[in-house]
Amino acid sequence: MPLSLRQSAVLAVAAATGIVTVPAVSTAQAAPADIYVNNWGGTCSDTGGGTAAQPFCTISAAAAVVRPGQTVRVVGITTYDEAVHLTRSGTPEQPIVFLGTPLTDSGAAEQPTLYPKPAQGSALTLDGVHDVVFRGFGFYSQDSTAANPSVVVKNSSRVTIDGSLFPDGRLAVTGGSDGVTISRNTFVDHGGIDLGAGTQHALVTANLLSDTTSAAVKAVDAPGTAITNNTILLSCEESVRLDGASPDAVIENNVITAGYTQRSGTPVGCSTAGSTRGETEISVSAASTAGTVVDYNSVHPWPDANAYTWSGTPYPTVAAFQATGRGAHDIDVDVSCINGNCNIPSSRLPVLLPVLADSADPDAPGVGTDLRGYTYADHPNAADNPGIRDRGAYEATGQRGVTLAVTSGQSGTKLTAPLTVTATATVQSDWPIEQADYAFTFGDGTTVHSTSPTVTHTYLTAGTFQPSLTIVDKHGAKASASGSSFQVATTQLAADPAIEVDPGLYATILPHVTTPWYLSSEEIDFGDGTPKESSTYGSSAYYHQYMVAGDYQLTLTDSDDSGRTLVTKRTVHVASARDTAALQPGRRVQLLIRNSKDWLGDAGANYDAGVWGGFMPVPGAGFPAKQVTSLASVTTADQYLRAFALANGKLYSADRNLGPAAGGVAQGQWLPWTEVTRANGAGALSGISQVSAASTGNRIHVLAVANGRVYESYGDRAAGTWTKWADVTGALGFPANATSASAAFIGNVLHVAMVCSDGHVRIGDGDYNRGRWSGGDLTGSIGYAWPSQYTKPVQVGVAATPDGKLHVFAVVWDRLLEATGDYTAGRWSNWGDVSAATGMNKVGQVTVAGNGSTLRVFTLDSDGPGNIIEVDGDYVAGRWTRAAPVNGIGPAGGDSSTSLFAAAGL
Repeated sequence: MPLSLRQSAVLAVAAATGIVTVPAVSTAQAAPADIYVNNWGGTCSDTGGGTAAQPFCTISAAAAVVRPGQTVRVVGITTYDEAVHLTRSGTPEQPIVFLGTPLTDSGAAEQPTLYPKPAQGSALTLDGVHDVVFRGFGFYSQDSTAANPSVVVKNSSRVTIDGSLFPDGRLAVTGGSDGVTISRNTFVDHGGIDLGAGTQHALVTANLLSDTTSAAVKAVDAPGTAITNNTILLSCEESVRLDGASPDAVIENNVITAGYTQRSGTPVGCSTAGSTRGETEISVSAASTAGTVVDYNSVHPWPDANAYTWSGTPYPTVAAFQATGRGAHDIDVDVSCINGNCNIPSSRLPVLLPVLADSADPDAPGVGTDLRGYTYADHPNAADNPGIRDRGAYEATGQRGVTLAVTSGQSGTKLTAPLTVTATATVQSDWPIEQADYAFTFGDGTTVHSTSPTVTHTYLTAGTFQPSLTIVDKHGAKASASGSSFQVATTQLAADPAIEVDPGLYATILPHVTTPWYLSSEEIDFGDGTPKESSTYGSSAYYHQYMVAGDYQLTLTDSDDSGRTLVTKRTVHVASARDTAALQPGRRVQLLIRNSKDWLGDAGANYDAGVWGGFMPVPGAGFPAKQVTSLASVTTADQYLRAFALANGKLYSADRNLGPAAGGVAQGQWLPWTEVTRANGAGALSGISQVSAASTGNRIHVLAVANGRVYESYGDRAAGTWTKWADVTGALGFPANATSASAAFIGNVLHVAMVCSDGHVRIGDGDYNRGRWSGGDLTGSIGYAWPSQYTKPVQVGVAATPDGKLHVFAVVWDRLLEATGDYTAGRWSNWGDVSAATGMNKVGQVTVAGNGSTLRVFTLDSDGPGNIIEVDGDYVAGRWTRAAPVNGIGPAGGDSSTSLFAAAGL
């Protein structure tokens, strides 16, 4: 057909065109009862639902969606390099809880840690929220000064920071915050607490503050503050400071020691009096004395400083302060060294110093437990004066430890199942406190809870087991122990495979083979026709990618050196709801990719169902994916996908059934790869640099660019035979300078667009009814629609719509342009700027798939391997969607390193 200079009246993509966005495919999910965060293990996604199976990668992602009554469970041990800014609130009945691993006797080794980068500021900011709890985190700071606290709570109410570690930073409460609780935390080095102006009714309780180089707890213009049951050791400045107007405070039950006079390692600049060292331990300003109570504390000041400063008047000792009628129950105990031991764990202080035990005000505000979660216990060697609550952050316990002994009636090195053992716990406790629970864990998945120190257990399977035990007394004090490991054998070879299959159809098989002898060989058949795997001595795990959902029979064959052979069969149920939905009838697209990791993958979308399937590896290529330099794909009338790959100069093809199961081929199943260029009759063609494909009915046409020319071969999918290569360029009389080609059918006419090295786009039309070719120079006819520096298109993608129009998409430098040929009216549109109309930029490659009157246009970044971007053109409604990344759609995932791709519609 000759080319026309007339402007088309069909869809244009000029900047003046009104663009209406077509809604993107979505995969909405119901919000879970709990939200999970875990950046360890590679299964997380900040675009998922925060489930246990696919947790969020960042705490910030959970903070953006959490709702009242939900608990955000953050997994340790791991570091989160982020600054979390929470602005969402709970209710008094349904608070929002962020839960890590609360501090225990073992310290913070298993806590999830927030460690922002220097430019991010505070690790956690709670801004204008209420009814929020953060428990069991490590909060680090890049800047140890008070100007950049690790945690900031501002303009918030009923907020709790609990059971967390501040290794080198401070916690600041600012603005009009009310009812903030800071409990059971550990602050060391530069750490401490700042209650700023406007703070009301803050509760600071059961915290350990050690070696702080500034005031440990400071309140400025913060009325109603309660500072109770804290252990504060070696503060360079004040241990407790009420400044400005902070009346109606309660400072009770704290253990304060200013200096470790017999211990090395005192912070520089803090060991002598001076501007860097505070001269008092409890300081209450004149405007803060009204209604303030100071009592039941242990206060041990620096020897050359003061214990208290009250309304500007210093009092060097507890006795001097008590002479004013205040602090009647305060004492002075140096807890830094006891009996010559200057490295006493803080948790042992009320045990070794009964004067601290059972001597605290039982009615002082608190949270009901000590820093470890222990409830109040009656110390048998201390008078209950006035109750059983201890001073400081730790409650005394007589629980010192436990041992575990496991015995059986069998002897020798090989024990045989069934094996009955007796486990006995021996508790080391200084007090006659009853144990609330003995939790015996036997190492075979069984845990027995008992109120008795002796239980029995029978091992029915073989393996190596190490029992362990955790005891808890009625005050919550814990102790743990482990027993010796031992091996249990069976008298026969046995296997109990455990199989897990994830939504990506990736299976993990744990053979779980046991034998009293040595395993000599193992073979596994996955049941899907792929090659078997074998191991000389057996494997702890096998990993396998299934390609299609369904039920498969897995066969595990094991032999041991006794001559026994065991064949174990299991049914593997492989299912993916989104992959199945993507294959169902409707407007569908298949996207074939090769990424920079040398991997061929395929994903399907069902636009009627609103779902993308996951990118799955394409099986059985028989050639390295890294050798693939061009991809093409089409669909045929019998609902098959035909994929083509140019690898090492040879053209290969494989089919995938997209329709219902038929002829022994399951829906979604791939058939083997074959070589088009030789085995199927097309013949060898040297110098191929790029391929494309088009189909009509079940007939497939492959276009190959080789040495500047475009060649064609076609055949029937089911027959699997091809015609010899024919020179399309020669038939059209075009110059031999083609660099890229793409084709589409309108009726029985094949339309081929070619990019040429002279910067022109030429069109060839193969009329299979008349048996002839015609064509012309598209660029020469309608001119250029881009600046002069964009002189050479680098690639084209072609598709047709049911109204008989051919749409040519050209990549010109980093822009995507379109020209439309109306073969009924005999005219072409000028070039329209798709990039400008859709918000697309940096286009490097393009592929087009058709769904009737809607074209799905996919592009890659021109800066190298990158995201796959999609825009959809609705040629009935006359509108485009905005550009959006395919790899951001739901859990399907994409591949941010895609380097080649091809699309086909159905």
